Amino acid sequence: MPKPTRRLTRAAIVRALTRLGQLCAAQDSRVEIAIYGGTVMMLAYDCRTATKDIDAIFHPPEVVAPLLAQVARELDLPEDWMNDGVRNFIATREEKITFAELAIPGLVVTRPSPRYLLAMKCLAGRLPTPFWAGDAADIKLLLRRLGLRTIEEVDAIVADYYGARKLEDGKRWLVEKLLREAHDEKKHPA
Repeated sequence: MPKPTRRLTRAAIVRALTRLGQLCAAQDSRVEIAIYGGTVMMLAYDCRTATKDIDAIFHPPEVVAPLLAQVARELDLPEDWMNDGVRNFIATREEKITFAELAIPGLVVTRPSPRYLLAMKCLAGRLPTPFWAGDAADIKLLLRRLGLRTIEEVDAIVADYYGARKLEDGKRWLVEKLLREAHDEKKHPA
């Protein structure tokens, strides 16, 4: 019987990454982890309390994969607590910055810049379901943080990272709606 899905809190993520860093340091391995998605939104922007998993690209994978399994066993985490499914969303040109909130010995941890994360979130543009909030709140937060007001500004950011790839019609509509909401909230704060 599979383990029930559990949400990872900030404390659980820090504990797991700290243990992973210890294991990497014990092997004298230089491990780089680029973290994306909900974990970035939670830890860098403090806009959620938990996430399903850590979307990440790790290098070298042959060193990291067995250590991820060990951390999962030791800390009773799901086997896929950190996974590289985000590979499908990586841009032609990435822009990563040091993940200052995760300075962990044994690991070099990065995250996408706010502009790059916005481009990723807009292209994904997942709508909410009864069990998941989707990308709308994250997109709106990033639009406000970056001070964006027009869809043309968003298009330019997407093009900067993804070249000729454009927002699909439904996702474009979502981003335009969120731009209006972010602008209205700025004009009329609650």
